[in-house]
Amino acid sequence: MVKGNLWNVIKKTCSQKVTFLCISHTPKGPLKFNFSVLFIIFILFLWTMVTSVSVYLSSKHIDYWSAKIKSLLLRSKYEYVNQQLSKSWELLAEVQQNDEHLRKLLNMKTKKDIIIRSEETSNQGGPSFQESYFLQKVTSKPEEISVIEYNAHLSVLKQQLENQINSYKEIIDTINYQKELYRNTPMIWPCYGRLTSPFGQRIHPVYKNLDFHSGFDIANDIGTDIVVTADGIIKFVGWQAGYGRAVVVEHKFGYKTVYGHLSVFKVKIGQKVRRGEVIGLMGDSGTSTGPHLHYEVWKDDIVQNPIRYVDPEKFFK
Repeated sequence: MVKGNLWNVIKKTCSQKVTFLCISHTPKGPLKFNFSVLFIIFILFLWTMVTSVSVYLSSKHIDYWSAKIKSLLLRSKYEYVNQQLSKSWELLAEVQQNDEHLRKLLNMKTKKDIIIRSEETSNQGGPSFQESYFLQKVTSKPEEISVIEYNAHLSVLKQQLENQINSYKEIIDTINYQKELYRNTPMIWPCYGRLTSPFGQRIHPVYKNLDFHSGFDIANDIGTDIVVTADGIIKFVGWQAGYGRAVVVEHKFGYKTVYGHLSVFKVKIGQKVRRGEVIGLMGDSGTSTGPHLHYEVWKDDIVQNPIRYVDPEKFFK
């Protein structure tokens, strides 16, 4: 009974008319429009549906273009990153090429040359499967490259850079070693003059017996400058039988030089000297037949022929 009454009320309400008056400021009378409540409800419902659909479609369209713009921006970012990676690899390749040139100049070999490379494996190379796969993605769909793939690629690049840094450290160490070796290797004439007695077997000028001459003799006037032939430290300054007034200089890498028959000392024990520095003056002290310098070169406690450590065509450099 209640439901029937309610339905009658709704039916009665929907069948009622609603009048809309449009009043015009003209001689004509107002315009009247009569609509049922049900019609008005239908129009409002229809308007709501059309508005909702329009808003939904508009939001979908906006989302589509927003996603499209984000995708384009992301792709451009990936392309920029890939370009920078490519430039980094190109720069690394140039650095490695310079590294090889430096090693050739210094006659250095890399661990790869020593351990891996042989005639059977020379003139070969190429990218790994992972590198080829990465290149395919970079040139086709860079936005699909995952963070893990980038990390793997960057790890390889980082390892290559670390290897290159270590290689340059080796080159620098080699250069420093060569510089140190150069500074500490006897390689100039100790004084001006004429060579009067070479290294090796000879008849002793004083005792007249067959004797081994452990250096060579250079004759000149008393007071001629005697210079040290390499960087080193003065280990002995004083009188020594046979040598007279003598100076012994210790150099690195097992070298030692001896200067005998001096008249004046210009250095003292423990003093550091540089190649070409005056350490004394020529004299006639000790077992000697006239003013000259007796010069010796030792390597690892073995006497050497000094002529191997000078330029035979020059008496001073």
